[in-house]
Amino acid sequence: MRLRVLKLLTMFFLVIFLAAFSIIRNGERTIDFDSINYLDSKFKFISVESVDKLLKQSDSISLKLMKRNLNLGSLERIINKNAFIYSAEVSLSLDSEIGIKIIEKEPVFRVLKDKYYIDSSGDKMPLSKNYSERIPLILKDIDSTKLISLGMLGDYFKNDNFLNGHIIGLEIINNEFIFHVNNFSYIVKMKDLNQYKNRFKNYKAFYKSALNDSILDKASSINLNFRNQVIVQKK
Repeated sequence: MRLRVLKLLTMFFLVIFLAAFSIIRNGERTIDFDSINYLDSKFKFISVESVDKLLKQSDSISLKLMKRNLNLGSLERIINKNAFIYSAEVSLSLDSEIGIKIIEKEPVFRVLKDKYYIDSSGDKMPLSKNYSERIPLILKDIDSTKLISLGMLGDYFKNDNFLNGHIIGLEIINNEFIFHVNNFSYIVKMKDLNQYKNRFKNYKAFYKSALNDSILDKASSINLNFRNQVIVQKK
């Protein structure tokens, strides 16, 4: 009986020892920053090489960094410093391979004068040498207090099958929003962005009904400031 208990204890401590030894050896493995696996990441504004370079040039990252010293949160913070990146999620596989899922920011307007994008969160985003997004242009200066509202508006345009591609430009003159549209010379006017979804819903219904008529060709402006009404001013 005692011999059996002794064998069980020996096996138990042997398993504990082997597990601890394995953990220690695994923690001493060197992280290979030359073979990063990018998971479901679509690169447009940045390149894989630029992210690799960002990690390798960081003062907090060593090319001989051991697995036990790796801080995944630190890697995510380093990557998120890039002006084109919305979020980064870093993981580590059992064989010490780094996996990174990157989501880039989503630009919804391009400001011509100061040469930057406004993203869907209302933040400024620099232009990229790698890729140029086809989105509505803001033709004049804008007040920085309007960035968040413009981000929401632009995101609405981008996710609408009709307005995405129909609205091609925006001017803000004396706090009035003036939209330029594709294929026609008229402008669409709104005094503010209150209930803009309902206003554009009315506009889309009007456009659909007037498309096969001559109204749109003769229009100089379409006013969306009146509740549930679309007011057309002729040339």
